[in-house]
Amino acid sequence: MTRNENEAAVSRIEELLEDILDEIVELEVYAKEGKRPPLAKAYRFKINDKAYVWNKPHITGREVLVLAGLTPPENYTLRVKLVGHKPHKVELDERIDLRHPGTEKFRAIRKEQTDGEVQGRRDAPLLDADTAFLEAYGHKFDIVKDGSTWVVLHDFPIPAGFNHQRVSLAIRIEQGYPMTQLDMLYVFPKLARIDGREIPQTQVEQPIEGKVFQRWSRHRSGANQWVPGVDCLETHVFLIEEIFEQEAAR
Repeated sequence: MTRNENEAAVSRIEELLEDILDEIVELEVYAKEGKRPPLAKAYRFKINDKAYVWNKPHITGREVLVLAGLTPPENYTLRVKLVGHKPHKVELDERIDLRHPGTEKFRAIRKEQTDGEVQGRRDAPLLDADTAFLEAYGHKFDIVKDGSTWVVLHDFPIPAGFNHQRVSLAIRIEQGYPMTQLDMLYVFPKLARIDGREIPQTQVEQPIEGKVFQRWSRHRSGANQWVPGVDCLETHVFLIEEIFEQEAAR
């Protein structure tokens, strides 16, 4: 018996010995607490920030996409987010253990641009991989030159708890990218918390093509350094999604 087969056998034995909770387990709660979810009647998790319920402790990439109505599945790229790790790409027939500690949610993007969809301005070049990501990400975008090169994503969704549900999100493409890391984020119109609490490090303004964007001074931690060849515009956008979620939960 191989090591993987042995581990799978041990996992199955452990499951048989456990009591099954007659309730729906929230994966996000257990992930943030660093706990392994118990065997349960069903599991609730998010796919592109919308909650779904699955009644088994395992799920394939294909099943995730079908559950979310993202069909045909072959047209999408799927990632699973584990707390403390970079999003992991999931193949269609790959089996995901929903009880794996840290398993939190899924993110799916289209592999190709929607037929006939015309994106915005292209005033400056980007890496081919970055352009492909933007075209698949699902938001209108512009690439503009105003002192620096900026990628501006329009109608970017913001979690509940802020004064706007959608903003234009700007990202400065630094000189030397992709060897040089992408840093911070900029939003228009300015965001404020509806509870009146101040959002730290967002007081600086940045004009971009006649609009005044709010700069969010957020930087990678020492444990999450930029890795050239791994990190890129796509991983920076995923990081920004987490920044908004963390601020909403603060």
